[in-house]
Amino acid sequence: MIKVGAIVPAVRRLSRLGGLLKVVKQKVPGPLPSFAPYHLLLVIQAVGQSSAIGRQALAKSTGLGEGAIRTVLTRLKREGYIIVSASGCALTSKGERLYSELKSSISEMMAMRKTPLTVGEHQVGIVVRGAAHRVTNGIEQRDAAIKAGADGATTFVIRSRKFQVPGGSRDCESEYPDDAWRMLRNDLEPSEGDAVIICGSSDGRLSRIGALSAALSLRQRA
Repeated sequence: MIKVGAIVPAVRRLSRLGGLLKVVKQKVPGPLPSFAPYHLLLVIQAVGQSSAIGRQALAKSTGLGEGAIRTVLTRLKREGYIIVSASGCALTSKGERLYSELKSSISEMMAMRKTPLTVGEHQVGIVVRGAAHRVTNGIEQRDAAIKAGADGATTFVIRSRKFQVPGGSRDCESEYPDDAWRMLRNDLEPSEGDAVIICGSSDGRLSRIGALSAALSLRQRA
């Protein structure tokens, strides 16, 4: 059952990610960075979920080339988010705080079977806490996912304990019956006022990247 209560003050927590996202915009000598904000979050997530992880594993997880990974790690290390040693990369206390804030603001991604709720063979679900009021019609999230390489994304909001589409369905479970709704309720546990994004692609890695990019589009809305 969807948890009901005061909306989590996720906007405040998400604003704390601004310091990390500024790393992409920093001007440094050399060519423009070949990575995007969602790559930084994927790196923080991957490092946070491991006691130590190597550069090659990070490159495979994020889809970045080794040159771009070196740049990301250099910047994250310079900003005090990670440490790099012979055993791999690990989060500093500053990185741990960011990772904790990230987890409380954006849920872990849930792998899903192919559903009719969005396009793409490989689909993932993700929740952005307290972000329902930032969703207009879901097009911005879809476009962000496609720009990141996914096939598409569909965004729902939780209002009155129901999955809704802004400007559309007010009870998606009743109008579009599917076991996926039960999975989303049980595994992601969305609460009143949350936004739920389902992103799909023919490539599971791109589904994950697209989902994070779509989630960040909510964080970056004014």
